[in-house]
Amino acid sequence: MIIKLWGVRGSLPTPVSADYIEKKLLKALMLARPGDISSEESIQSFIRSLPFSVKSTYGGNTTCIQVTTGGGDLIILDCGSGLKQLGNQLMKGDFGKGKGFASVFLTHTHWDHIQGIPFFVPFYIKGNRFNFYSAFPDLKKRLDLQQVATHFPVTFDYLQATKEFITLEPEEELYLNDTRIANKVMPHPGGAYGFRIEDRGRTLVYTSDCEFNINEIDNIDNYRSFFMDADVAIFDTQYTFDEAISKLEFGHSSAAIAIDIASMFNIKRLLLFHHEPNYDDDKLQDVLLNARTYQGMNPKRASLNVDIASEGMEIEL
Repeated sequence: MIIKLWGVRGSLPTPVSADYIEKKLLKALMLARPGDISSEESIQSFIRSLPFSVKSTYGGNTTCIQVTTGGGDLIILDCGSGLKQLGNQLMKGDFGKGKGFASVFLTHTHWDHIQGIPFFVPFYIKGNRFNFYSAFPDLKKRLDLQQVATHFPVTFDYLQATKEFITLEPEEELYLNDTRIANKVMPHPGGAYGFRIEDRGRTLVYTSDCEFNINEIDNIDNYRSFFMDADVAIFDTQYTFDEAISKLEFGHSSAAIAIDIASMFNIKRLLLFHHEPNYDDDKLQDVLLNARTYQGMNPKRASLNVDIASEGMEIEL
């Protein structure tokens, strides 16, 4: 199973501003010594040595994840603005010839999880086929509403690819060839679902959006079969711990809560995800450092690998 992240933000896309690029350049140059810029080779070496938050960006697109199973099946988890870049990549292969097929799983239909659909070029190509899976029985109607004439010049039905809609029962499991996929109801305003994907002995858990406040933690054992022994968990950690307390019922969790849950259920790698749109790369770097500090405060969490999601990140299980 290969996992690639095309969008990692929550709420709305967050492009990097010109001022922030200038700030990154200034910070990098202040870290440089004369020898670091004496040749092209030394410059490349210097750039590689810089912190990620200085030399790169965690990304500004909203949620979209590509999963390629061991059998070659393509699964798309959520269709935020990151879906556009995924579509551009897919057009280089069978989808550009009208011969592509993918399964699309939507956690819910808040804008940051569907806003990439009108800009996903493979949907416009006749012959491509997409199966949409959701526990919302009115999913087609919801997607139609996003593209009514007063909001977008092209209707959803105009998209020429074949689109089938399969309604899942809450907490139902299904198989795509040899890949098992189970959904789980998540605590989020308006409803949302997480997905557990098991493929050739490896497990990915994806939960965005979710709010694990004190009430949910008291009932956390209800989530045991969903989280247990996952190799990777991509987890909504939009807020800091203090923000999560002050924003009860906003529908999002913190890194501290995610680490506690990952430790309870023997998750091997935790990816902090669904980043707050007001956080720049420096702030996200601090979020990761604080999360790792919190992890280190309890020896029982020592085996957990805590990382932060960034656009373009690939994981092979």
